[in-house]
Amino acid sequence: MQRNNDTQEEFYFDYVRLLVENRMLHRSGYYLGASNQWVRIFTITARRYWLAQATCEHLTADWKIHFSIRPRDIPLAFNLLSELYYDMKLPVGLKARYPDHWKDFENTWPKHMYGREITVYILLYEYTSKTRQTMLYSNSDLSKAKRMINWDLSNAGDIYSMYELTPKDQISLERYLDFVDQAENLLEKHQIKSNGCAIGDYPIGKYTSLRNEKFVAIDDNDTPEKSRLIYPPNECGYNGSNDRIDLTKEIIDLNTYRKRKKQKQIMKILFFLSSSVLLFFTLNKLIF
Repeated sequence: MQRNNDTQEEFYFDYVRLLVENRMLHRSGYYLGASNQWVRIFTITARRYWLAQATCEHLTADWKIHFSIRPRDIPLAFNLLSELYYDMKLPVGLKARYPDHWKDFENTWPKHMYGREITVYILLYEYTSKTRQTMLYSNSDLSKAKRMINWDLSNAGDIYSMYELTPKDQISLERYLDFVDQAENLLEKHQIKSNGCAIGDYPIGKYTSLRNEKFVAIDDNDTPEKSRLIYPPNECGYNGSNDRIDLTKEIIDLNTYRKRKKQKQIMKILFFLSSSVLLFFTLNKLIF
């Protein structure tokens, strides 16, 4: 997939070629490349967002949309979804996993990560403070939360603004849902297979699911002094940190979204027709 009508530096959506050539492409604020076992399309805003999250010790909301893709279909799925992402001008990025040896698409992708072959980032702006909260779990039973705890960050102040992020960098969830809607249609059209919904994720479509990857605290020896922060295990569920920002309350399943979208389109058509009729009669009265 290549844009021949663009006179700028070559910018192609080709998973395998990105792996082989091992270079970073740039156009219109978007970067394409392969590194650290992921093939990515992302923006400078994305880098700022990731740095802010790391400085917050991953204790801010980290919601993501996961696409479940059969390993052998990942190259084509990435080509399709990265080009769609670029065309829709979404603000952060997406990534697709690749194996240690890029020709071997059936190698050791761990089972606990099945269903997360492609990830789409959702940027959520937060005003941060020194103390954050997350859920504490015992290492002996990750399926049951113990209690919410405070966690003091090593950095103080409004960290997101420190990385030049603003509330304007956050877009409406409707745009993400529109991307998911078009993406799922593309994947079905090209007969791409799902790899099954990721364990612990909140399903929203045939290929897609939702998860908050904000870190949780783990208590290894039932002593609070020895608790540590980790990426939430699958057993903790789709919002293991029990973060106050719960997108599952706002992002409905894809079928419902499509129905509502169709209803809105019908309402717009009806409004246009009624306005046209009203205008016709008004002009008719003025003329006669």
